Amino acid sequence: MKPRFRQDYRSLFWSLLLFPLVPAIGYARPSLAVWLLPFNLYLAYCAGVLTHNHVHCPVFVRRTANVAYSAWLTVFYGCPIFTWVPTHTQNHHRFLDGPEDVTRTTRRGSRNTLLHALSYPFWSAWWQTALVSRYVKDARVTRSRRLREIRLQYLSLLGAHTLLLTLAVLLQGPAVGLGIYVLGYGLPAASATWWMMFTNYVQHVECDTGSQHNHSRNFVSPFWNWFVFDAGYHTVHHEHPGVHWSRYAELHRARSAQIDPTLNQRSIFQYCLARYVLGRGARDTTVTA
Repeated sequence: MKPRFRQDYRSLFWSLLLFPLVPAIGYARPSLAVWLLPFNLYLAYCAGVLTHNHVHCPVFVRRTANVAYSAWLTVFYGCPIFTWVPTHTQNHHRFLDGPEDVTRTTRRGSRNTLLHALSYPFWSAWWQTALVSRYVKDARVTRSRRLREIRLQYLSLLGAHTLLLTLAVLLQGPAVGLGIYVLGYGLPAASATWWMMFTNYVQHVECDTGSQHNHSRNFVSPFWNWFVFDAGYHTVHHEHPGVHWSRYAELHRARSAQIDPTLNQRSIFQYCLARYVLGRGARDTTVTA
């Protein structure tokens, strides 16, 4: 179970310890369950980030360890992570928000509004269903080892959440147990895919898909990037999709001057506040690192 990169010991601390243990505090102390929700939602976001990183650059040296880790991440991401292959690596990375990208940000119009941003993840999930269905059908036809991994991830997701709900009910009774399960594991896992698709939207909306340098928006605060494993450096990720996440900051610094300054935002929070709440345009939201 040795990771390929030493930086992933931090990834494993988050995924193997924080993901299961922080929500579990609510099982022992139900009065804390509501207060833990913001932390659980943050961890769910990280589950999406770590899933994304693992799909592009597997964490472990051994394949069996990667298969097991994929099943583990599936539980906290709330969706079998094989779905990233047809929807993300084979679609989004290939067509990069262009006309052939099934999940392009302009598919329902080019206006970058709060309503469009909030509804995009739901539409994106719907558009992706055909890609996922085709991928699963192909795995069934070929009877490849992909099919075994798909089944393992579905079983892990359904089995783990059934056990987590049952445990909560046994410990605290039906009403309280259902509540602490929802706040601890259910709602965070259900929200993780939404957060990833929302992030994808703000990383690409109003960008120039045909440009060598300006196809993606970056969120470059070192402080915030530490908490999300450098997920804010999106331009270099598209240019080097197989590179380990720990190199993103270095790669971004080497070419940030070539990127339109409006696409180098300090944080996703400041961008969303300026764009969707204060109604500022692209030039007005610029905050350089």
